Formats: sequence, structure tokens, C-alpha cells
Amino acid sequence: MKVLLLGLGRANLPVARYLVQKGEQVSVFEENMKRLSEKARYLVDSNQVRMYGDGDYDLVITSPGFPPDHPVPNGLKAKGMQIIDEIEFVYQELKDPEIIAVTGTNGKSTTAALISSILSEAGIRNFLGGNIAPGTPFSETLFLERFPYYVLEISSFQLLRIDRFHPHIAVLTNLGIDHLNWHRDMNEYKGAKLRMFINQRETDFAVLNYDDDWVRTSAGGMRARVVFFGFHAEQGVAIDGKFHYDRRELFSSQSLPLPGRHNLMNAAAAIAVSKSIDVDDRAIERGIKAFKGLPHRLEDLGEIGGVHYINNSMCTNAAAAIASFQAVQGPKIVIMGGKHKGDEGARYFNLLIKEAKACVVLGENASYIAGYFEENGFHNYAIAKNMVDAVKKARMFSASGDVIMLNPGFASFDNFGDFLERGEAFRNAIHQD
Repeated sequence: MKVLLLGLGRANLPVARYLVQKGEQVSVFEENMKRLSEKARYLVDSNQVRMYGDGDYDLVITSPGFPPDHPVPNGLKAKGMQIIDEIEFVYQELKDPEIIAVTGTNGKSTTAALISSILSEAGIRNFLGGNIAPGTPFSETLFLERFPYYVLEISSFQLLRIDRFHPHIAVLTNLGIDHLNWHRDMNEYKGAKLRMFINQRETDFAVLNYDDDWVRTSAGGMRARVVFFGFHAEQGVAIDGKFHYDRRELFSSQSLPLPGRHNLMNAAAAIAVSKSIDVDDRAIERGIKAFKGLPHRLEDLGEIGGVHYINNSMCTNAAAAIASFQAVQGPKIVIMGGKHKGDEGARYFNLLIKEAKACVVLGENASYIAGYFEENGFHNYAIAKNMVDAVKKARMFSASGDVIMLNPGFASFDNFGDFLERGEAFRNAIHQD
């Protein structure tokens, strides 16, 4: 079989290794050869995979972030070739594994990790991975022993290119403006998210955010059994200082060690999933209590010179930035900015003007943000040329008891390879004099 891989990054590299071991003829199209890992480079240099050449292929597998409007996939589609995502390929190879899939604009990674924590506390072996970063791509399971459950974070990019992918439990955390630099418009973005439910059956579960109007109204189109979660949910998991399931009290919401209203929603979604597969209440509470959060998501980096540092590099849209800002107590100096991807950010800027002690603006849209601040009479900001400079300028605004918070609100692809690199740059910068 002739297989073409679009991209040879973290998701498609295990696919390449797997196909090579099976004796398939594997080719790869990769534009960014300089960023290939050592293992990927070895496959290319040893001629175990060929470089792309114009021709026909029996199967085309794309990595999650490969743009749909690129001339190569467009040319392949024009020839009638189907392009599937790495998650679709792995799903088919594993032959109908038991999937718990989580998607949404915000909260996907934390919700997926909370589900995994609860299952582990209940003694249920599970794989946590997919689009979650840092984390393990679904394709790594091609080399692992079978798991009872696969807990996967799934992006809209991946969902556009599924076919038979069928989660037993599918979670939609929320929907807001995001990724419009990739999707044509909000209708395509929303439609991509809803594709996660298209192969579900009446015996499956759709776990939906009751407090999100668009998500709630989408329940009418679900074939699966709907389980809601939210502060105002009447069925499913509700929050009112305690977590309730179908009006029955479970335990105090203070069991969750993470700050913020948005994290209570993430926990409620995880509880709804757990109850759908009859996990014991005590195991659920243990899993919630044991969860310490993920790197780059309101990550507490400790105190230096009386100033607290929080790394929230994963925050790449305005809705996430607002929720995270409001979750942190104390006077805040915010390092923000990056690359636009649909939301111009006015709601976030207005909140900072009203409530931030100061801002340090970094990234491609720095002059745009600075202009907005000036137009609205906010002058307590500085523009930084890099992350070290940003931390230095943030410290100039700070006093003992303050918080310096990396809370960008925008994508990282202007100055950094991804949000992980941006977060590490912040982590390193706070330890420089």
C-alpha cells in the first residue's frame, strides 16, 4: 500500500514508524524539515520514508494542524483521494476502541486530564492523549497494550477530517470565537466541533455545557443520550457550592484544588463523564482532589522577591484570558499579546483597563493593543521586545504582594513555535536577573 503522510511531527511520526514496520510504502510531505525531531529525521535520512512526489496514493493521513487550503491536499482531493486525520487512522487500526473524547474552545485539556485522574483513582486503566500538550498523541497507542478507555482531547482541525471515528462519550466544553485564521468562519468552526457526535448511537453519551447557549441548543440534534453540566443545569451535574448529579449531592466543590469558575465547569464535565460509566462517587472525589493541574494552565511558578508568578501560556483566546484573569487574586501585572486568530480582543482589553495594575505587551499585535489602550485612556503599560524584556518591564510595575501573570489571550506563533515554547521562555525569564 502506498501511503502519504502530510507532516511528520509528533502525531504522524508514530504512524510513519508503524507503517514502515508493516512494510508499507510510506512517503511524506513536510515543509519544515529544520524542525523535525531526531527520530523523524532518521526515518527520512535512512530512506525508510520517501519524500513526497506527485502521484497516486492508496491512503493520505494528515497531522492535526496541516492547513486544509494547502495546495498539496487540495491537489490530492482534486484527484479523488480521501484525506483522513491521524486520529481516524488510529481509531480504524485499533478496531472500535472505547473512546472518551473532549472538544471545545476552552478547557479541553484540563477536562480530559481530570477524567483520566478520576478513572485512575477508580482503578480503571486509561490512556490520556490526543491533541493535549504536553502529552502523547493517539498514534502512540499503536505500539501499546490495549486500554479499557482512551481519553482524548480532540481539536476542530482533527474533527474536520474524521470518517468513522466514534466516541462512546463525547464532551463539548464550550464554544467561542477561535481559530478563524484556520477555519473559514464561525459556522465551519462550530460545524467541525459537532462532527464529534455524528457517529454516536443511542447507547452513547453526549456531555454538554448547559450554560453555553449554543452548546445547549445543539442537544436537540444528538442521537446519543445527553448529559448536561453547569451552574444552571437541572439534569446531569450541577454546581452550587457542591457538585450534584441528577439533584443528588455528591461532594463540596471546594474539593477541586484549581482556582476559577471555569475550572469548576471542567470538573463538572469530568464528573458527568464518570457518572455515565458508573464510577463510584468516592473515586470521583479522590480523582478531583488528586488533580494538580497541567503545565502552562494557571501554573503556579512560586514567589520571587515577594512577587508571585503564574504561567498561563496556554491561554490563546480572549474568553480563556478573561476567565483566567478573574480566577487569580491580588494586584496583577499581565504579560499579554501574540498573534490574532479571529477575536480582536476588545472584551479582554477592557477588563485589563479596568482591573489590571499594569500590562506588558509582547508579540505581533503589540502596536495594535497599545493603540487600543491609548485610545481608551490606559497608559499603565509597556511594550517588550522579547520575553526576558517583558518580565523585566513587568517587575518595574510590581511591588511585594503583586502577581506577574503570563496571560496572552492570543496565539504564540508570531515569536514562538507553540504555547509550550512561550511558557518555557517565561519560566526561564523569571529566573534571570
